[in-house]
Formats: sequence, structure tokens, C-alpha cells
Amino acid sequence: MVAVAGCAVAQAAPVSAAGKEAQSAANEYRAAVMTCEMGWCFDAMYPPIKRTLADRLASRTQGDNTDYIMGKKKMSTEQAEARMKKNLDALRAQYVEMGRQMKAGGFKVERFVIGAPYAEYELVSSGSALRSIREGSRQDRYKAAEDIKLQGDRSRLVVLPTTLWFSVPDPSTGRRVRMERRDFIYAVRDEAYRDNRNTRGTEPNKWYFIDSNTNVNTLRTYFPTLPLNIKTPDTGDRPLQ
Repeated sequence: MVAVAGCAVAQAAPVSAAGKEAQSAANEYRAAVMTCEMGWCFDAMYPPIKRTLADRLASRTQGDNTDYIMGKKKMSTEQAEARMKKNLDALRAQYVEMGRQMKAGGFKVERFVIGAPYAEYELVSSGSALRSIREGSRQDRYKAAEDIKLQGDRSRLVVLPTTLWFSVPDPSTGRRVRMERRDFIYAVRDEAYRDNRNTRGTEPNKWYFIDSNTNVNTLRTYFPTLPLNIKTPDTGDRPLQ
């Protein structure tokens, strides 16, 4: 069932065909985690989020970059593209090094499971959602929500729960400590572009992934109709014997 809530369109259980596709696509993500291939995880990250993180890294490591990020200086398109590539390369190198350190430190993944979609949201730009709501009368806009034709940008975000079993050596004893970590990832794909123009640098209908530790307000920068009460599974670590 699809429901309109404010400016957001949210899809709930049962799991849709798109949700199943997201879970299936995440198998490649799973394979990368199993071998600590953090470079692959970076490559599969949703491009707009990736660029945001790259700019943040540059602002901490490159003094002159701050002025560009804050809009105090202007640069040509070529300069902007070259600077972004430099920033993305630096961030990717950081991810690759993270994976290398995990392996060198004895981090070993025993098992990694990606569960069925926990929540799924079909998201449109704020203006598109408002126009769509006005297509129906005040009385029937809720019961006819599934018939509303969404306009402009449209993306789908699926929350996928994950369970990771891993072990690491105890620095004091050298014995391996086993842990279970319950977490989740976001799977995202863009399904339509306003005026058929893609300004996000994504491939249509390709699934990308975002870490659970990404600030929800950062997500709303790109998905302004993401509900305030987005549903996510419980997370946490527990030791295993």
C-alpha cells in the first residue's frame, strides 16, 4: 500500500519487487564486506553522498578548499571537476587504507547476512509531491494515493538490515574475540529525473548504497521528502562465545 504523508510517499510491507531487487543487488556489497574491500564499498556509494563526504574531507585537509565550498571563490567548470576528482580520489584512498588496516589488524569476517527490506520509501522532490497531491480533491487524495502520477525527480530508498559475525584478536591475550553486529544499510536508486536531466551523476535504476552512520539530515539534503520518522532496525554489538 502506498500512502501520502505530508510531501513524502512511503511504501510499507509487504516487500515489493523493487525491495527484492535492492536486497539482491546488495549481494555484491556483501561480497565486498566479506573480504574487507572498502574500495568497492566506496565505489558503490550513492554519488551525491560521496561528493559531500569528499568535500568535507577536503575542508579538513585543504585550507584553500574551504573558500570554494563556502562559495567565497568561483572556479571554472574544468577547475571544479578537477578539484572534485582530487577530493574523491583522496576519500577513496582513505577507504582503501581502512580496509588494509582491518586486514592487517586481524579483522576477520565469518559471516555477513543482508535481511529482507525493513522499510521502503518512494521519494520525490518537494514541489513534485505538492503538485501531485493537488491533482486529487481534498476528499479523495488519500484513498487514491496509489493512482497519483509523480512528476519530476523520483528516487527509491530501501532500508536493509544486516548482521555481521566477525572476530578480532584481543591485544592483551592474543586470543580471538568473536562479535555479532546488527546494523543496516540504505539501498538507493534514482528512477526518474526532472525534465530528463540527471544532475546527480547516477545511472538510472542502478542500486547504490549508503552507510547507516550517514546523518539523516545529510540524506534529506538530497531527499527532502524523506519522512521524519524513517523506520530503521535496532542496531548494536554483542559478544559471541
